[in-house]
Amino acid sequence: MEKPIVEVKGVYKKFCTSLKLNMLYGLQDIFKFKKVKKLPSLRKNEFWALQNVNLKIGRGEVVGILGMNGAGKTTLIRTIMGAFPVSYGSIKVNGRITTVFERTRAFQRFYSGVENIRVKCALFGMDTKEIDQKLPEILKFAGVEKFKDAPFGSYSAGMRARINFAISIFANPDLLIIDEGLAVSDVHFRKQCMDTLKERKSEMGILLISHNLEQFTELATRLVIMEKGKITKETSNIQEGIQYVLDHK
Repeated sequence: MEKPIVEVKGVYKKFCTSLKLNMLYGLQDIFKFKKVKKLPSLRKNEFWALQNVNLKIGRGEVVGILGMNGAGKTTLIRTIMGAFPVSYGSIKVNGRITTVFERTRAFQRFYSGVENIRVKCALFGMDTKEIDQKLPEILKFAGVEKFKDAPFGSYSAGMRARINFAISIFANPDLLIIDEGLAVSDVHFRKQCMDTLKERKSEMGILLISHNLEQFTELATRLVIMEKGKITKETSNIQEGIQYVLDHK
């Protein structure tokens, strides 16, 4: 049996509402060299953003995460990416992760389109040979071949979104994370993205966060519902999961 691409086991993540205390706690935690063997208690102004989260994602699965704002969806994906260290529990990732977010912060406005593509591909773990091979496909898919040497700052929001998605899919990820990443693209490109994801989803695992419920209906094989940092429901019946969220607003 193939290993899961992602395995989240009993994960807790805490944050602090006070900047000063957060810096103090951070320094204290740095000097704790021993691995945390038991669930830490909350200190002053701390709160749990994730509580006892367990999740496995395998190749060919499209897992949609639903929940109100503040439910812990973005915190969960950022811990999976390694952007946030877990406070307790463990996360194992087997393979390459690529991401499609609503905002394209990794791009530099004064670099050309090609230069930005090369940098983003390198950040996803691609070597020079692999980037050279994939560059023409990325430019073609994004429809920016004629503008490849123009400054990225001159690109429209739609062009940036197309490049962002194209890089993430042609980097051959084992796990593709999409957090509202298709929201700014036009309707024709969204259809192109959805068709591509349907064609290629068997090659990877996909973690999808979106306020567009139709995307879950079209793509998802499983839904995870989160409330206050906890997974409260998990189902492969997509319509049942969507209705559960609508009924609990």
